[in-house]
Amino acid sequence: MSKNETNREALAKIAALVRPALATQTYIPAYNHICFDGERATAFNDIGAIQVLAPVPIERCVPGELFIRALASFGGDNVMIQEGAGDSTLLVSSGRSKLKLPTMALKDFPFEIPKDEGPEIGIDRSMLNGIERCLLSAGTNPTHPAQMGVTLDISSDKPATAVLYSTDNFTISRYYTGAKIKLPGDSPVIMPTFFCEQLLALAKAFPDAPITLFLLPGALLAEFGSVATLFIRTLVNPEPIDFNKIISKHLDPLAMKDKLEPIPDAFDGAFGRAMLVLGGELDKVTKISYDDGVMKLHSSSAMGDSDDSINFPEGPNKPLEFFVDPQLIVRASKGCSSIALLPKVLVLADPDAKFLHLIAHCAA
Repeated sequence: MSKNETNREALAKIAALVRPALATQTYIPAYNHICFDGERATAFNDIGAIQVLAPVPIERCVPGELFIRALASFGGDNVMIQEGAGDSTLLVSSGRSKLKLPTMALKDFPFEIPKDEGPEIGIDRSMLNGIERCLLSAGTNPTHPAQMGVTLDISSDKPATAVLYSTDNFTISRYYTGAKIKLPGDSPVIMPTFFCEQLLALAKAFPDAPITLFLLPGALLAEFGSVATLFIRTLVNPEPIDFNKIISKHLDPLAMKDKLEPIPDAFDGAFGRAMLVLGGELDKVTKISYDDGVMKLHSSSAMGDSDDSINFPEGPNKPLEFFVDPQLIVRASKGCSSIALLPKVLVLADPDAKFLHLIAHCAA
C-alpha cells in the first residue's frame, strides 16, 4: 500500500466519529469541515469538539458531510488520497472513480484542544452506565439549561461516591454509581446532553481506552487515553438543581429497595393498549387506581376507551388514585424491572434501587 493509499472503511469510521461535532449551518465554513493534520481528525461547531486518532495522508480541512458521502460512494476497500499542489483541492479516488473536493488550510481551522489544567475525574463503567440511564430524563427546554443534560454530584457517603441525576420537569432519574470521586468545592457538574451522548459513543468505539474527565474553566474535556478527545463549552455559572432535596420530598432512596416490587407481566400490554387509544391525543392522560391488590387503568379519547386490571398484590397499603402520562411510563419501563406506587410519584427502578426513575402524577 503506497503512502497515500488508505483503507476506506477505517477512514469512514474516523469521519463518522467526529461527524456529530460538525455544524449544521454554513455561516462559518470552518465549522462544517473536518481538520486532518496527519495525526488526528477534529470537528468543531463552536460549542463542542471531537478529535480522534487519524494517521492518514491528509493535512487539510475537508468539507465534512461531502467527504463522508464521497467515501460512501466508492465500493473498493481502499482509496487513494492526493492533495492538489496549487489549487487547494483533495483528490479521492478508487479504481476508475475520482472525486475532487475543495479544502481549507490547517491555519484556517478555528480550534485547538485546550492545554489548560483542571481537576480530573476518572470515568468508570458504572458512571457510563449511569449517564446512559439518566439521559432518559434529560430535558430539552433551552429556557431551563440546568435540565439539559446529566448532573454529576456526590453522595453523603464517606468517602463520597458519584451520583448522577437528570430531569425534564416531569420525571427525575437518579443513578448511584458507587464510584469514589471528588468534586471541587463539592459542587455538582452539569454535563450537557451532547457531551454525554458523545462520551458514550466514543467509549463504545474505544472500549479499552481509560476515560478521564477534566473540569476546565467554562468547559469540560474528556480524554480517551491517547486515541480520542471530547470537548464542550459549558454555561457560565449555571445554577445546579438540588436533586437530593427534591427526591427526598417524595421518598427515601435508602429505603426504596424494600418498597420495590417486580413489574407485573401484564404491565406492558395494558399500557400498550392505553397508548393505542391515546395515540392521536396531544395531551395523553391515563387514570390509574389501586385498591386491594388490583391496579386499574382507564384511558379515553375519540379513538375509543381502554380499561385494564392488573393483579398487584404487593402494592401500597392504602387506596391510591391519580392521573399520569402513559408514554412516560412506557418509555421508562423498557429499562426497568421494578415498580413502586407512592402518593406523589410512580417509581420505576432496578431491583437494587441503584437506578430510580420518578414520574410525577396528579391526584384524581
